[in-house]
Amino acid sequence: MPNTSTPITLSETSKLGYGRRYNQFVRAVKRRIAIRTGQDKAEVQITPADLVDFVIAKKGDYAPNSWRLVRASLVWSLEEMALQVDPVSAQMIMDQVERLRRERADPDDDRDAKTSSTKAKKLADGDLALIEQTALEQRSKYKQHLVLYLKVGILTGLRPCEWPGAALRHSTRDGFAWMLVVANAKATNRRAHGSHRTLYFAELDPQTANEILAWIRIARSGRYQRLLNTIGRLLWKITRELWPAGPEWPTLYTTRHLAVAAWKAHLLHTGQTDAERLEALATIAAMMGHGSDATASQHYARANAGLKAIVPSADPEEVARIRRIIDLNWFGKLIAGGDTPPAPKVSP
Repeated sequence: MPNTSTPITLSETSKLGYGRRYNQFVRAVKRRIAIRTGQDKAEVQITPADLVDFVIAKKGDYAPNSWRLVRASLVWSLEEMALQVDPVSAQMIMDQVERLRRERADPDDDRDAKTSSTKAKKLADGDLALIEQTALEQRSKYKQHLVLYLKVGILTGLRPCEWPGAALRHSTRDGFAWMLVVANAKATNRRAHGSHRTLYFAELDPQTANEILAWIRIARSGRYQRLLNTIGRLLWKITRELWPAGPEWPTLYTTRHLAVAAWKAHLLHTGQTDAERLEALATIAAMMGHGSDATASQHYARANAGLKAIVPSADPEEVARIRRIIDLNWFGKLIAGGDTPPAPKVSP
């Protein structure tokens, strides 16, 4: 039987997300079979081949990044299943895993890609204010939570899942009043520069500091994941009401994109030397919690998408750990803010 172990260690949050996505597909396949056969959905039995056939058929609906996430979720879940059955059944499961692995991201250009392609990576000041105003007009008891999340998220650029492991403290570094220490969410699969990152703020007014501390307390509660789901749905409802024609709508993750865009607007500008540009990209990557400078420019909002914001500083030791792989021939379009440029070449 082939090796079923996953080479990259997943965090518990990633495992839960993969499992939820897998179960969603299982339910969808059962619904389709029940409709076709007239069976009760609870009585429908499906095979790994049924599941993989269904998912591969939908591949064209997904943007490349979304397809890779879907594929990874199913591969991990099926591998876990293979570990719990007899060798013959495990081999049948792993045959389907290999089918999935061969399916590269290749969305159908005639379809509208889902998920990532509809997530806004930029937002005007006026639009953000409109979302906050509309939220406060809602009857939801969680409207203040949504507004608070938007404020602290745009300031810090933290992933939603990183807040429980964050701590705001008085700075131990000269020239800075506050420091936000964050446990990097990607550290377990070697995509971060270390286990933690630190954002230094020269000053924070008392209200802003209290808002960050308040959200950290909320994030450490036992109902945080449920709260994220609730305010995420509230944001979904508000943005569809405000912009029913789309084609993109902000999500909870948009705050991270907006923070990075503000950092780019502050740190990247024309007239910089190559060394200054590379240092700025490494600084942005360090504040994002990434392991290399490529993702600071390839996957996140460009500099011209930034809102006016307080910009923190990175820890110089963390910046020094960033892998420098950016191709500066690609950098010009990043500054210009034109069409999305090709991905940077990775040095051997």
